[in-house]
Amino acid sequence: MRATRQLFEYWHSAQAGGRALRRAEIDPTAIKSVLPFVILGDIEAAPFRVHFRLVGTSVVEFSQMDFSGKYLDELNYTARDSVDWADCYRHVHGRREAIIGNNEIRFQDGKVALYEFAILPLLRGDDPAGSFIACEAYEGFDRLVAPDLQPVTQRD
Repeated sequence: MRATRQLFEYWHSAQAGGRALRRAEIDPTAIKSVLPFVILGDIEAAPFRVHFRLVGTSVVEFSQMDFSGKYLDELNYTARDSVDWADCYRHVHGRREAIIGNNEIRFQDGKVALYEFAILPLLRGDDPAGSFIACEAYEGFDRLVAPDLQPVTQRD
């Protein structure tokens, strides 16, 4: 099962009776197999910003950058990703609902590949989507083309 689906099932079942889940309530032992693919962070409403608190080791390897502690608007990923990540996080925050989708990766040689992602809202303070847990599922991704993948970089 894809990491995104495992995380979604855990997140969904942890919200007993529709109660919003807090980051502190996440049991890492229950999602041990997906931890390398997980991203934890906060969504700030005004001005809108996404802060990455923790980035899993597989995400760091794939992105070629540990962006823990960085803000989304400090990163440059548009040369390779088809997804507008800011729009995704705005959707999660504004609608207070999870999203699962595909990111189309473009390589320097013109090759294209897909991976699945999920962004799931978490309760922070009185904001039901003030935090998030996300997952990027690279299972089955052709690592042979990864050297041609442009890294995520920090904006100047």
